[in-house]
This record gives sequence, C-alpha cells and structure tokens, in this order.
Amino acid sequence: MKLTILAMLVLSLPVFAGWKWDADEGFVEDPAVAAPGSPSTAEEYAAAGQFGRAAARYRMLAEAAGDDTAVKRVAWLKCGDARILIQNWADAYDAYENYLTLVETHAERMRGARFQVEACIMGVEQGAGFDFFGLVRGSQWAAKKGRELLTIYAYEDWSASARLRFAGSLLAADRFEESIIEYEFLLNDFPDSPWTPTARFRKAEAHLSQFGGMPYDPQPLDEARREFRRYLDDYPKGDKRDQAKARLEDLDALQAEKDWNTYKHYRHVRKWRSARLYLKEIVRKYPGTKWAEDAKEELPGLEKRISGMEPQDREKGK
Repeated sequence: MKLTILAMLVLSLPVFAGWKWDADEGFVEDPAVAAPGSPSTAEEYAAAGQFGRAAARYRMLAEAAGDDTAVKRVAWLKCGDARILIQNWADAYDAYENYLTLVETHAERMRGARFQVEACIMGVEQGAGFDFFGLVRGSQWAAKKGRELLTIYAYEDWSASARLRFAGSLLAADRFEESIIEYEFLLNDFPDSPWTPTARFRKAEAHLSQFGGMPYDPQPLDEARREFRRYLDDYPKGDKRDQAKARLEDLDALQAEKDWNTYKHYRHVRKWRSARLYLKEIVRKYPGTKWAEDAKEELPGLEKRISGMEPQDREKGK
C-alpha cells in the first residue's frame, strides 16, 4: 500500500499536472492540460486546481505515513506546493520545513529552500503588517526568514532570481530601504546575471518611491536620477530604456518645480540673489522643462533689479 501511495505521489513531480514553474511568475497554469472531471485523490484535486483540498489530503498522507520517510517526504513537498498555489504562505513554509527534515540529496534541499523563499516572498507581500508573539506571522517575520535563507543559499543557481523577487516584494510592500539593500546585494554579487539590468532599474524606482510625499529631501531624487542614468549607460539596448528616459524626464520636471518653488520663496522674502541662483540652476540643469522656460522669462527682470541695488545690499544677499 505504501509503495502504491509513493508511486502515486512521485508520478507528478516536480509540479502538478497542468502547471509549470516559471522563475518570474511562479506556478503558471497550462491550459492545454484538461482537469479531471470528478477528482477524488490528492493528485486529482491538485490537477483540477482544488489546491486547498489537495493540500489537506497531502498532509493527511504525510501524517499517516508513520515511519515511511519516503512517503512523508514527497507528501510534505506536495502539500507545500499546493499551499503555495493558494498563496497560503505560512502553512507552505511549514510544509517545506517538514520536507527539509526528511530530504536525502542536495537537489531536494535546494528545492525545499527555494520554495521556502517563495513562501516568504508571498508573506512579505500579503502577510499581516505585524507579528503577534509568534501566533500571527506577519510581513516582518517573512522578511526576516527570507533574508536568512538568501544569506544561507546566496550563490545557488536560483539565488539571483529569488533575490530579485524578494526585493520586489519589499518594494511592493513600501519597504523601500530594505528593497534597495536587496537590489544592491544582487548588483554586487551577480554583476553578470541576466537579472542585473532589472535590479538596476528597480533600485532606481525604489529610490524614487522613497521620496513619495515626504517633506522635501533631494537625496532620494538624486539617487534615483543616478541609478536611471546608470541603467541607460550600462544597458543602452535594455528593454526598460524608454521607461528610464521617461522617469528621468519626470524627475527633471519634479526637481525643477521644487527649485521653482524655492525661487518663489526667496523672491517673497526679497532675497534676490538667492532667487537668481535658483533660476539659473533651473535653466542650467533642467533645460527641457516648462520651468526652465519660466525661469528664462523671469531672469532679465531679476537681473535688472539686482543691478540697481546698492553694493552693500548685494553683499548681504538681499
């Protein structure tokens, strides 16, 4: 009986019938494979897309297997996969944890670790925003575990794509500082990876998102501009080239508007020389913006006002 159960479980490895794994998208359904009409076994439920029921049955198989580690190992793996597919990330993590206590080969260990990272990525994106004494596993717990796993398995063949996905989950969760750190790890550790251009672009977007609606601080904008320009310099034929150019134009317009508002402040308090400095900076740095055109119109009148000032007033910066 146990051999029959094991054979039934192994037949569909490494993924369920009708589903395939994609490094970018995770599990992707294959519509060419027909689902069973009346599922009754764990495998049939999984093939039919009823992953909650499939996971429950895989767990029952694992718990009923007793000392048969071969059945338990595969059942826990399939239970974790089913939980992943319904985005039940915390239970998926636990199922893979049980699986990892039973593995016999390096390839099996990598399979379990890789999908634990995927569970953590889901947890960052979808978990509660808090951790409650271990009873509720929130995004903080998922991020901590994901970071630990990516540190342990830093240089496997799946590590670069997993770190990109992990960094993306942090970015999606508005955890900008943490996502920037993860993108930087990827850029430093995998400079020749096919994921590096995307990491560079998304790191720039993380800096831009970091600015948000906060009180004006030029550093995030400066960092974003530097990263977008580096993307264009390093990957002149990159698939995000047009987006990077558009982001730079938006950044220039945003920065020019900020400088224009600073100019108006100095004009209001009658600090004419400081006002002139900002107008000249707008024209010099952001020539393609509407603010540069406005600055060009303002400058002659401001220059005339300053030239008519007494020398001592000029020295005071009035």
